[in-house]
Amino acid sequence: RKEMRKITLLTSVLLTAPLSAGNVSAQCVVTQDCASLGYTETSCENGGIKCPFGNTWACKESSDTGSESPENGRDNPDCTYGAIYYSDGTCVKEFLSEKTAIGIVVYDDNHYHHKWIMSLEDAANVVWSIYDSDESNVTYVTSNTYSDIDMRSCENTEAMLAKNEKYYPAAAAAKNYAPAGAENTKGKWCLPATGIWDRISRYTNQINNGFSRTGSTPLEYPNEYWSSTGFSYDSAWSWEESSGSQSYPKDYEAVVRPVMEI
Repeated sequence: RKEMRKITLLTSVLLTAPLSAGNVSAQCVVTQDCASLGYTETSCENGGIKCPFGNTWACKESSDTGSESPENGRDNPDCTYGAIYYSDGTCVKEFLSEKTAIGIVVYDDNHYHHKWIMSLEDAANVVWSIYDSDESNVTYVTSNTYSDIDMRSCENTEAMLAKNEKYYPAAAAAKNYAPAGAENTKGKWCLPATGIWDRISRYTNQINNGFSRTGSTPLEYPNEYWSSTGFSYDSAWSWEESSGSQSYPKDYEAVVRPVMEI
């Protein structure tokens, strides 16, 4: 890490300083600059290393940043359908009570290296929109046969909110969602497009087993869940465990279960 390289440099300077008295003054001026060595914080909420000749710190990263765990992160083979994703970037099949679980892997495309997780809880039960309209930049799919083509979860969500957030309660609920213990993920969650729901239909058992391991609510009938994909002027796609993707009027109330790419 950057700070460790700087600390090594400091050690070598201090060890060699007695060999050249003429250079001692210049060496001390450089090494006593804590900020240049990476000690830039006045305190560390999650611990860190204190500058050896000052009162500033080099802090550890926060545990809920979503930074990838080197051995058990998104690229570990177990990080696939039904795996549990934690706030520190750990992604494994097992439930680890000492960590903060924030989602279940519901989409895994190794070819393009796309992985999406779904929240452990519902964000809302609301209408898709409060009025009928063809939204620009939102994907519209007119046949269930092609429901798997739309992967623009966040693009669709952003397009709706760019028009007027209060007009699109489902998209707003997804975008404003953040799980407890990972509040810094707010703004990264989106209303899932039909491509996500199509993949969920194929791996429902594995995914629901993941939800059950965390003690959260699986994706169960008779709940109906909104997608971010439009169907027509006055309808949008939703998903149901028993029948898959289907269209519903935009003023129909359905569940919002956000997704986030990892």
